[in-house]
Amino acid sequence: MLNKRHRMVFSLCTLILLSLSSQQLLACSRPTAPELPDAATAVTPQMIKAKNDVKAYVGEAKAFLDCTKSTKKHNRMVDEMNSVASEFNSIVRAYKARLAG
Repeated sequence: MLNKRHRMVFSLCTLILLSLSSQQLLACSRPTAPELPDAATAVTPQMIKAKNDVKAYVGEAKAFLDCTKSTKKHNRMVDEMNSVASEFNSIVRAYKARLAG
């Protein structure tokens, strides 16, 4: 009886560890930069979607930065985040300028 209980506890512990490992692997996956709309043709819903996509991307990128141990990967992610932010801000400015006429 004791042996069966030990196997059950061991199986449960193994399952928990595997679950945590897979969550950690997902958290440490490099996110993909969002597609951004063309400021010359974008409509408001596309701009709102882009804003939400960029926000989600930044959150995922921060999680990646927290878990990566590689300085090279960290620096590349920061560079990409800056690039996406810069591009998005340029698109927003152009979109607002177009609407202002």
